[in-house]
Amino acid sequence: MTKFKTLAGSMLILLALGSVYAWSLFNSPLADKFGAEVNIIAFTFGIMTLFIAAGSSGSGFLKLRLGMRNVIILSAVCIGFGLLLAAFAPNLIVLYLSAGVLLGFGDGLGYMLVLTNCVKFFPKHKGLASALCIGAYGAGSLVYKYIDTMVLQSSSVETALLTWGLSAACAIALGCLLTADAMQQSEVTAAAPAAREYDLHSSIRTVPYWLLALMFLIDCMVGLYIIGTTFNLGAELAHLSAADAAFGVSVVALANIAGRLIMGVLSDKLPRIRLITFDQALSLIAMLVFLFLPLSKGTFYSAIALVAFSFGGTLTIYPSIISDFFGIKNLAKNYGLLYLGFGIGSLTGYAAAYVFASEVFTFSLMAGLLVAAIVLSLLVRLPPELKEGHTRLKAEHKVP
Repeated sequence: MTKFKTLAGSMLILLALGSVYAWSLFNSPLADKFGAEVNIIAFTFGIMTLFIAAGSSGSGFLKLRLGMRNVIILSAVCIGFGLLLAAFAPNLIVLYLSAGVLLGFGDGLGYMLVLTNCVKFFPKHKGLASALCIGAYGAGSLVYKYIDTMVLQSSSVETALLTWGLSAACAIALGCLLTADAMQQSEVTAAAPAAREYDLHSSIRTVPYWLLALMFLIDCMVGLYIIGTTFNLGAELAHLSAADAAFGVSVVALANIAGRLIMGVLSDKLPRIRLITFDQALSLIAMLVFLFLPLSKGTFYSAIALVAFSFGGTLTIYPSIISDFFGIKNLAKNYGLLYLGFGIGSLTGYAAAYVFASEVFTFSLMAGLLVAAIVLSLLVRLPPELKEGHTRLKAEHKVP
């Protein structure tokens, strides 16, 4: 019963944490408030993304010192206080520090710790548990899109930020009450021990860890850039109307959630590393569509859906892959460091677009990097005990 309460609590926490991806709704209102260009306000999300990765990397270390529930409460405090400061920020510097640094760091702390803790309760269904948790995180942007829009239409931007902060902090605190620390549960610690248990120091001394880290960075670079610029790409490249370009954002959200759920379930039945190869191939097809096909409404929606589906699936599968390779005991630390690729990849994608000042060159670079990532995924060698399990799965499911 404890594990299902933890699953429910984890999904509630992650739903609240996923609200950060509705930030774009505040770009225009805050631009009007500060008399700044929208791009200047949108830079807040870039800072936020970087500190989500930083918070994720530090969550495992803080858990050892403060305990899991205290770290989750710290996450709630950072999010609530960050949005409180953002609501009354007198200038852009305070906005960057509050909504960028503090909100992002708090979000990363909760995300990594809650996700990896929940996965530990379901050793035989890691993919499904990861899919449900990350699916809830993705759904948070849709839920808060409607909440924030409703408040913004009826009240001020300050009220909307305060409503967001208070509701998210309360949801995280409530979810924390339902969530138990997996490593303090006898049914988890006594369950079939992993044949490999690496601490972070041992993990980073292996070649597979850095191959996976580089693949993850490339996957995030492509996924976050396309998802973050969907509206602009639709208007500029496919010449869509504002309404059709905005619909592209909904296409991305739905495809992203579908990728998390479908690939998460499949990852319990098929070799996970090959599913990553498949996801990377989907993104590569999308880059080739952008480069070589005339972009109609249909081809544009298809391309962004492929990237969003691939990105959602990738985020769902990686926690399970890291636990497969390096054990589940130190998952928060091992995956947390690798998750820095999320923030670095995001900044790299936008930096490349800025430097090249050409979507053709940007998509060409991303296509080349995806080819490299596919090659890397084929070079990663599975641990012997994992190979045996995959051989059995292939036989059971008749996978060629």
